Order: sequence, then structure tokens, then C-alpha cells
Amino acid sequence: MRGVTVVAIGPHTAEEVAKHLKSHPTPFAMLPDPDGTVFDAYDVPSRLISLGQQPATYVIDRDGVIRFDAVGAQQWNIPSNVTVVEVLDKLGR
Repeated sequence: MRGVTVVAIGPHTAEEVAKHLKSHPTPFAMLPDPDGTVFDAYDVPSRLISLGQQPATYVIDRDGVIRFDAVGAQQWNIPSNVTVVEVLDKLGR
């Protein structure tokens, strides 16, 4: 275990997240951000041409410092699990 917490945050209401989780359970927390507060805090851009909110992945250490970020142009532009695990492994050293 790497001692990390995974959280997915989406631009959806709590009701939409709950409905999604009923048919698509996940092994991590999914949090609603319908007004974009979290996305704005991390400067995740939103563009109409890309069909909404940009996908973003962050690794944030215990002190709140962003150690890795990847913001994609489309929903399929996300880093691989291998890439993220490598970042986590480096933090554990």
C-alpha cells in the first residue's frame, strides 16, 4: 500500500454522482463539484469546444503541494495508471 487517497471530482450534483455510483461502483470516493469550486482552485480549464470540463489528474502530497499534474484537452487525455504509480513511488522515497 502506498498510503494514498484517491478521489474523483466531477462537475456534477450529489444526486448525479449517487446515481452514477449505483450502476458504476468505484473503489475510491467520487465527489460532486457542480459549481466548479475545486476545478477553479486548481485552475482546471473548461472549454465549450472540448465538451466541457477538462480531465485533470493531480498528485498532492501531505503538505498540500502539487507533485504531479496533467490536464488533458479531451476526456481521453489522462495519464496512465503506470505514470501515476511511478510518481507515487518517487514520493515514498
